[in-house]
Amino acid sequence: MNIHEEKTNVNIRDTRLLLWLFSFAKPYWRMILLCLSLAVLIVVADLARPYLIKLAIDDHIKGYEQPMIAVSADRKDELKPLGKPFVVEGNAYVRVQAGGAAEAKLARVSGAFRAQIVEVGDGRYLIDGWIVNPKQEPVLENGGSAVSIRADHATYAAAPLDKEQTNAFRHKDLNGLLQLGLLFLLAVAGGSVLNYIQGNLLQYTGQHIIFNIREKMFTHLSKMSMSFFDRNPVGRIVVRVTQDTEALNQLYSQVVVNLIKDIIVMIGIVVIMLQLSVKLSLLAFVVLPGLALLTFWYRNSVREAQRKARLILSRLNAFLAENLSGIRITQLFIREQRQWEQFDDHNQQYYRAGMRSTTINSIFQPAIGFVGNLAIALLVWYGGVKVLDGAITFGIVYAFTQYIRQFFQPLQSIAEKYNQIQTAMVGAERIYEMLSEKPAIVDAPEPLRLSDHVKGRIRFEHVWFAYNEGEWVLRDVSFTIEPGQTVAFVGATGAGKSSIIQLINRFYDIQKGSITLDGIDIRLLPLDELRRTVSVVQQDVFLFTGDIASNIRLQNDAIGDDQVAEAVRMVHMEPFVGKLPLGLHTPLGERGVTLSLGQRQLLSFARAIVFRPKILILDEATSNIDTETELIVQDALQTISQGRTTLIVAHRLSTIQHADQIIVMHKGKVRETGSHFELLAHRGYYHRLFELQYKDMKRIKPAESM
Repeated sequence: MNIHEEKTNVNIRDTRLLLWLFSFAKPYWRMILLCLSLAVLIVVADLARPYLIKLAIDDHIKGYEQPMIAVSADRKDELKPLGKPFVVEGNAYVRVQAGGAAEAKLARVSGAFRAQIVEVGDGRYLIDGWIVNPKQEPVLENGGSAVSIRADHATYAAAPLDKEQTNAFRHKDLNGLLQLGLLFLLAVAGGSVLNYIQGNLLQYTGQHIIFNIREKMFTHLSKMSMSFFDRNPVGRIVVRVTQDTEALNQLYSQVVVNLIKDIIVMIGIVVIMLQLSVKLSLLAFVVLPGLALLTFWYRNSVREAQRKARLILSRLNAFLAENLSGIRITQLFIREQRQWEQFDDHNQQYYRAGMRSTTINSIFQPAIGFVGNLAIALLVWYGGVKVLDGAITFGIVYAFTQYIRQFFQPLQSIAEKYNQIQTAMVGAERIYEMLSEKPAIVDAPEPLRLSDHVKGRIRFEHVWFAYNEGEWVLRDVSFTIEPGQTVAFVGATGAGKSSIIQLINRFYDIQKGSITLDGIDIRLLPLDELRRTVSVVQQDVFLFTGDIASNIRLQNDAIGDDQVAEAVRMVHMEPFVGKLPLGLHTPLGERGVTLSLGQRQLLSFARAIVFRPKILILDEATSNIDTETELIVQDALQTISQGRTTLIVAHRLSTIQHADQIIVMHKGKVRETGSHFELLAHRGYYHRLFELQYKDMKRIKPAESM
């Protein structure tokens, strides 16, 4: 089994994955709803700007050329239902939009007449009609005080306007432009403030959600069985908890609300564009089918590229963590070049995977821009022709160009962030996969409880166990350990000694048979209660960053300094600790590198004892220490094993001769059981092991004396 191999695909639909992701956001629904409300206001502010400019162009900059309905000044109140009238030289005027609606408005006011300002050359004239769709430039036919203008196949009486008269007609436009300018400024400033508030709220919400996800992952990992960690290297798990969750941060702090905002923007733009001109809207949307196909291709391509990149990154991190942990071996055997070659291979694969994502993104983003500009080009061509024909106003065409840009901005924004979105989705897949994997070792539905006074009687009955299916490590193992006994397990490497220890703690579950503690099957006991009853001193001692005291109590505040000091005395660590400048509060290096092997082993003994277990297990606890330290440990063991059931796994037979019972393992089976002298008298497998070690010791002693 290659632990660096990982599934490239996760069988989960995007909709289900999104629902799962949104479940983490559910506690913050009020904050998200507030952000959505702000998003609606931001959209209104954004969409209002082009429309305000359209009003400025059509109603004010070029507004004086609009058709007008006029009556005498004393009748101006009759025009109020049609709009706000203004008075110029004895007549009251109100502007109307050209078309059938203007004719209907004219009919509503008896005695009203048409009027319109027309530019001919450098002059401006007030005519007694409406030029709705001029097919040619207006032509001045008569000079002098009585003039006429021919346009649109009709002739209109006209009166020249001087600068003062023209300004009187444009006075309304100046006030209107000032008001629209203030509204435009308010929309810009308001949108900026709302964006600032929304951005901070989204970051606050997103960071809290990611915080919760990381905590859930850490809690989940702490409950996983050893088989999970056998299959998953540390580097891969670190990527899940750090980089994959960080990728989700963009999803919660940007995409969730902004995606809805972008949808609202596009819907709002479509509604406004259809209201302004149906024909121009349909022309602009001709490019959407091609855009949909392009987006579909990009979605599938970049998702696959991101999956591969994250997979290779996991392998890279796993290799890096493993290599740094074993850097001493690498340097000792001069394997730096070989390790560099392996790292370079992983690094090259990650580089190529990253470049593939970059290439796909570099194709999609300009393509979105091209499609948007194509829509604008079609709009300028068709809209320009219609402006020249008088079918629509210039302000409408200008507003359309701005709305098209705004319509494609969310799409371009998605194009820019789609890489991050897909990274987040791939990260979500991997996190979902990890959180969906249930712990192999769990509490029983209705667990039983040990009595307040645990005796420590352990019984194996016909136990069969395999790490991998069919590859039996233990075969029909049966034995009984009475309360307070010291029992040792011996045998060749691979005989199954350490597996027995792993099973007592329920790091793994057996396939057949039963293991009982005080007559209760350990599978029916709560894990916390079982492991609180059993302490293990392992061959390889793991120390955490911190001081000596914190490594003994393992951050358990219920264990006071007095209890720590007592445990230190019991394992004879006091002379060593007393020489340190800060005593028990002396900081340790990473994994306790500042301590010798023997000192680390004594510390692990103190750690096991301070929790006051009823069962103490020593798993090759003296195999890596020198003879002097071993004597100290043996003396400490005599003290700490008093009143406790003690299990010892050892290769050195000299360290377990005092055991009440020795169980000899061979190829996963119990071969012999008895005390040291009983087994020697039996002259079986244990006797052969003892003779082999005794001969080795005899050969070593002369060499030591030289």
